[in-house]
Amino acid sequence: MLPERVSKRKLPLNLGASDLNLFAPAMDKVIPQTRLLELRHVMISSDGFLFKGGKILPESFAFPFLRRDWKTRSVIKFFATNYLLRKRRTFKQDAVWVVDNWSNGYFHWLADALTRLFVMRDRLDEFILLLPWDYEGRDFVQSSLRPFGVNEVEFIKREEVLRCRRVFMPTHTAPSGHYNEEAISGVRRLLLQAYGDADYHGPGERIYISRGRARKRRILNEEAVLDILAEFEFQTIYAEDLSFEQQVKVCSRAHYLVSNHGAGLTNMLFIPQGAGVLELRHHTDCVNNCYFSLSSALHLNYFYQTCRSGNNSEDPHTADLVVDPNALRANLILLLGS
Repeated sequence: MLPERVSKRKLPLNLGASDLNLFAPAMDKVIPQTRLLELRHVMISSDGFLFKGGKILPESFAFPFLRRDWKTRSVIKFFATNYLLRKRRTFKQDAVWVVDNWSNGYFHWLADALTRLFVMRDRLDEFILLLPWDYEGRDFVQSSLRPFGVNEVEFIKREEVLRCRRVFMPTHTAPSGHYNEEAISGVRRLLLQAYGDADYHGPGERIYISRGRARKRRILNEEAVLDILAEFEFQTIYAEDLSFEQQVKVCSRAHYLVSNHGAGLTNMLFIPQGAGVLELRHHTDCVNNCYFSLSSALHLNYFYQTCRSGNNSEDPHTADLVVDPNALRANLILLLGS
């Protein structure tokens, strides 16, 4: 479906010599071949796990370690629930499956699941797309599927298990947090054609996506950050206030995008090539480079600012940040000059 390739990332435009270690693990990545698997007589639980013969299939997981982290009692509970307590329904039609146990989040749906759907785009009329029950209520799922021309979607009911005759599943187009450029650019193109503001011909808007209403990875001194951003004529948006279609349209008009590490930065998918992104990130985080890598795959100008947390012992993936106002002002000047 897609051949193996090596993805090479361009360095941040404001890279400090002492920060090279933050990005070094993501600079070169082998992107494996994408293959189409055919699974026969497989069971699918309502929460999206594939299993057969008393084993949960590894294709259910975004990463192998996520399966290894399951404790024995969790595995026993899973099989007791799905073999004994849930209704079983036979599904005779050919189905396509593109999700794993992380795909119900905004970033993972757009970057991981939709890229798998993209490589199937010319054959979708042959299959019914199966999804777990909780995807049905997510606006970004329903809206983002329309441009792909999916003829039929079936959501597995909450208390049932499907016994499927044949399930076709494209493997991941890249490990999560990395990208096959053809696939991610294809997803971008389809969504922009459907929802982007093609009539906008202005100078490019300046957008800050706030995580002020999130439960983690907030900016503790956001009031000071907002004051500085206002000096540079940035408008603040909260993704929670906008539909998926609105997020695409707003960001398609942007030439500069600023946010701290989180799902909102996924919207760089919709800003034009050559536009600039500034990511506010934890000063020790050398693992979560998904947005650095995404900006490179989309040919954007990537800037970053490292930030301390309110508690230095916190995990970078959940820690709230404190932004240095003087450094922010300097980085905004660099961003706007790109």
